[in-house]
Amino acid sequence: MKKDLLATLADGNYIDQARQLFSSVYWNAGWKGDYMLLAYNIPEKDLIWFRDKGILVRECEPILTESKTRIGHAPLTTLSKFYLFTPEFKKWKNIVFLDGDIIVRGALDSLTDVEGFAAVRILNIFLTKLKGQFCNRNNLNKHLFEKLEGQCDLSRPAFNSGVMAFNSDIISEDDFQNLKNIVFNFKDILHISEETVLNIYFYNRWQGLSQVYNVCPGYELYLSGCGPGNLKAIISHTYSNFPGGKPWRLTSPLYPEWKSNLDRADMIDTATPRESAKILSKREEEEYDSYLKNLQKRHFHKFYGYKIRYFYTYNHYRLSAGAYLRKNYPRINKLQRRLRNLE
Repeated sequence: MKKDLLATLADGNYIDQARQLFSSVYWNAGWKGDYMLLAYNIPEKDLIWFRDKGILVRECEPILTESKTRIGHAPLTTLSKFYLFTPEFKKWKNIVFLDGDIIVRGALDSLTDVEGFAAVRILNIFLTKLKGQFCNRNNLNKHLFEKLEGQCDLSRPAFNSGVMAFNSDIISEDDFQNLKNIVFNFKDILHISEETVLNIYFYNRWQGLSQVYNVCPGYELYLSGCGPGNLKAIISHTYSNFPGGKPWRLTSPLYPEWKSNLDRADMIDTATPRESAKILSKREEEEYDSYLKNLQKRHFHKFYGYKIRYFYTYNHYRLSAGAYLRKNYPRINKLQRRLRNLE
């Protein structure tokens, strides 16, 4: 066993995504630690490929079963990230977690130098603040917001849980249960399920990583006008609603790169690490971090123009759908309003 661990999470619908991720790490990052797949409801026949490649497999029991009440907009699969904070992971010194919709382009060594828990501040359009991690306040849930506001300042920045790095010294016996308790206590107002829970749990305790380790490619491509080959990212993560979509879509500007990584997945040999394809100096990392954080200011008209158009389009379709349901399917309209706590 090695001192560092890199993990991702997948269910049966995300097998190719996990293979591409591990391939991009192997060919581009020069990763010398262990690899692990957190497997949620994946048949054993589909796990053989990972085991044969020397990738550890940790099969995850459901933390919650599917219910009539949805918790956040992310699938319940994502709650399996909580297993990273169980004592069994203390056998590694440093743990890096990456979501399955990520492409790695360079070295990740600095992520293994973290003291405590670290993630990247969100530079999305809407969810940059902790407040954006929760559903809208209404009369039915205001007591939960009052309880939450007694613990957290919701105007503080939020982090994206698609990239996390931490030293295993932070793991305690109670972490897993404490994370589940937050789900149970605040499930009616969680917006992004596990990400919101982790933001609550690590409130005022997380460190900010450089933006190069969690860049939404659509954010940079749209605002800067650069091509995919000129992205500043070490970790490219398609987590926002900027144009482009997920990299496995044929229309994505990152599809050729994603497909190339997937095609080379069968050739990885985790027992024989490769050299990093790209290593940033400390100065380059700082310069790129500043550049990415200031893109919104530098391209103010593009950023807010897109934000306004997005809101207009979203509200147009939402109102049109609402009117259609009220007229043609009043019972369904009433049910969806009740589920959204609007009546």
